[in-house]
Amino acid sequence: MGLGATSVALARACRSLTKRRRASLVFLQCASFGVVGCVYDADERCGPNQSLYEDTRCVCAEGSAWTTDGCVPCGENEQATANGCECLAGYLRPTADAACQEVPPGLGLACDEASAACTDSVYGHCQLVAGTSGYCTSVGCTGSEQCEAGYACDTRAATPFCRRPPIGLGAPCETEGDCAGTEATWCDSFTSKRCVVQGCSIQAQDCFGDLQCCDRSQYGVPAPLCLPPGAC
Repeated sequence: MGLGATSVALARACRSLTKRRRASLVFLQCASFGVVGCVYDADERCGPNQSLYEDTRCVCAEGSAWTTDGCVPCGENEQATANGCECLAGYLRPTADAACQEVPPGLGLACDEASAACTDSVYGHCQLVAGTSGYCTSVGCTGSEQCEAGYACDTRAATPFCRRPPIGLGAPCETEGDCAGTEATWCDSFTSKRCVVQGCSIQAQDCFGDLQCCDRSQYGVPAPLCLPPGAC
């Protein structure tokens, strides 16, 4: 039997075996392009970072969470949830791709000037934010190295303060609906597939940290966006 006929026969055998084994989740790899062999490993019936549940189906292994890229192990100070790996209580992720960082007590607490004042001796300033509740932070910084938990020093303000990363910044999205209810309401569905802040001032350059306010009107974007340096 020639190599071509052998490959065809092997492919048919693989398809037949796959159908028979599907109920028990046998992990089968069929050869192609002339590489000979059907491989079945009884000890590896599930994919990466998965385990067999009650011998019937593959689920994410303990400490891993389901994402669009499959099951991903959660990192330090993270826990697996139905929405992926999320920070443990007392930690936050400055951006969607950053590691979870410990938040000092009092920093970032929700506040308003009328009924929920900031009482911490260090984070006693209530920074008001349009569209969301205010948050407690510190004032008088001269550089972001004086801020904690991913906050950045906003020296453009009349009184410089440690500014919280915009809620939702960098979160994965397909449509603007995925970014709704956050401070990063625009979904960059054409390139990064991430939520970004829209409505910044090009004159004031008031984006968070080192992000730059960019005019994207030539691409049909109705308001300026906060984008990484050099993206304008």
